[in-house]
Amino acid sequence: MLKANAIPDLQILASLPIFPLPNVVLLPGMVLPLNIFEPRYLELVDFVRAHGQHIGVPLLCPASAALDGPPAFEQVFGLGKLIFHVKLPDGRRIIRLEGVCRVRMQQEHTQSRRFREVSVAALHEAQPSDGEQFAVLRAQVERIAQFCGEDGESLLASLLTMTDARSFLYTLTAFLPSLELLVATEGDLFADRRALVALQQESLDAESPDLRIRFLIARTSGILLRLGQQFTTPPCLLN
Repeated sequence: MLKANAIPDLQILASLPIFPLPNVVLLPGMVLPLNIFEPRYLELVDFVRAHGQHIGVPLLCPASAALDGPPAFEQVFGLGKLIFHVKLPDGRRIIRLEGVCRVRMQQEHTQSRRFREVSVAALHEAQPSDGEQFAVLRAQVERIAQFCGEDGESLLASLLTMTDARSFLYTLTAFLPSLELLVATEGDLFADRRALVALQQESLDAESPDLRIRFLIARTSGILLRLGQQFTTPPCLLN
C-alpha cells in the first residue's frame, strides 16, 4: 500500500545506489525479497544500511549486456526501502525491499564504488481523475475473477477491497503477468517472461494514473476477449 511521506529526502535522491535486475519491476507497495551474494551488491547492502536504507531497482533493457559499458536500464523505476536484512553464515544476505515510490533517472554518477549510483527525481502519485474509466476497470477485474478458480478469485477479491485507487492500479499491475498467462497459448508472445515484465514496466511508465487506467483497461479487455473464446460460461457459474 502507498504510504504518506514515504519519499526519502533530497540527499538520498541525489545519490541513490541502484540494483538493476533483468526480470523484475519494483512497484510502489510491492515487497521484493532478494538473495544477495555478489561482492558489489554485498557492499551496496552495507552502504545503504548506514546511509538511509534506500535502493533503486531499475529494469535492465533487453540486450544491453551486449553493449560496451555498464548495462542500460529503464529511466523510470521503483525506489525501495530496506525493511528486512539477515546475514547468513556463508556471507550471503537475505533482504526485503518495500517499493515506496517511482523515480525518474536524471544522471548517473562517475563510479567511485563497486555498485552504481544515480541522481533521480521522485514522481508524484496523484489520484485518478477519471472515475468513470476507473469503474470500468474494476468491473473488468470482477469479470476476470469469475474465470480464475477459487484461489485466483480470492486474490482478485482482495484487490477489489482496496479503497486507494493508486494502490489498486499498482496491485493490478503486479497481478498482470499471472492474468496474461491465464489465457496464454503455446507460442504466445506473452508466455515469455520478458514480455510480461515489459507490460509491468509500461504501466509503471504511465505519466498519470488516468493513462495507467487506460493501459490496464486495454490489457484486461484483451484478457476477457480470450477468456470468452476459451469458455462460453465462467467456470464459477458451472459449480
